[in-house]
Amino acid sequence: MSTRAAATFSVPEQLWETDAMLDALAARDIAQMFRLIQRETRVSQTHLGVATGLSQAQVSEIIGGSRRVSSIDVLTRISTGLCMPAEARVVLLLGDRSHSATSAPSGDVFAAQPAPYVQGLAEEALIERFADVEAVYPSRSEFTSKMPPHALFDCATDIRAVGLSLNLICQQYADSRLAQLAQDGARIRLLFLDPAGTAIRQREIEEDMTAGHLGALTALNLQGVLRVRDRLPAEMRDRIEVATYDQTIRVNITLINDSLCIAQQYLPHARGVESPTMVIKKRWPAAGLYHVFERTFDELWSGSQPR
Repeated sequence: MSTRAAATFSVPEQLWETDAMLDALAARDIAQMFRLIQRETRVSQTHLGVATGLSQAQVSEIIGGSRRVSSIDVLTRISTGLCMPAEARVVLLLGDRSHSATSAPSGDVFAAQPAPYVQGLAEEALIERFADVEAVYPSRSEFTSKMPPHALFDCATDIRAVGLSLNLICQQYADSRLAQLAQDGARIRLLFLDPAGTAIRQREIEEDMTAGHLGALTALNLQGVLRVRDRLPAEMRDRIEVATYDQTIRVNITLINDSLCIAQQYLPHARGVESPTMVIKKRWPAAGLYHVFERTFDELWSGSQPR
């Protein structure tokens, strides 16, 4: 079979309705789903990869159990590439077999509605259940080991960040790279917790730190980024905007290229580095968590003090 033919191979529609397939879809067991398709169609791993946008090596790892598919984007791409019927797609994306037409009572809404309605229902359920969260890490250190700052910021054209000391940018990303981003035309807006404010002292108390400790660290980062800005050619300095605010710290928000959000929570009696991190990918024009955190940034920025 040629590669071109592989991209258009079809899965028998009745296979999607079998108990084995529905169980695999509900469990999001892509390995078992691929095995069932191969058993029925004799299609190769290479051909499965072409159809679903995966490499042969990735398909092999999935079937072998060393790679598990959990990303909603990848699941959606696989379901589209295999021309999965709407009812089967709902089961896969919701991870719940009770939504399948074969397990529902007669006269169920899926039997009475066209495929576009069912697909719309699946998308609404995804928004309700998962918003647009791409990944969650139990700590910031685990997050940065998987997604280092250079992978996030290199080639960025727009960066907006609000938090406490903004270490992700000011300590873990080189000053020279930050300056290069501005020289290449990126717009950078950084909002620090006021080093001399009451909110940062409250956070020091929560973390059982010596008075002035977090304030000194934040002042150091603030001075560093102001130094980067001031060394830019005069006509480029407005590309790095810096400000401070003095409100109770709840979350550290980093927005990149109007498409990706890193949200890092602040928990009582836990250092920031020990707190969880959410990676949020903008998927919808208005729904989802991305817009919640973007609105938070905008509100804090509008009331901030320029530096």
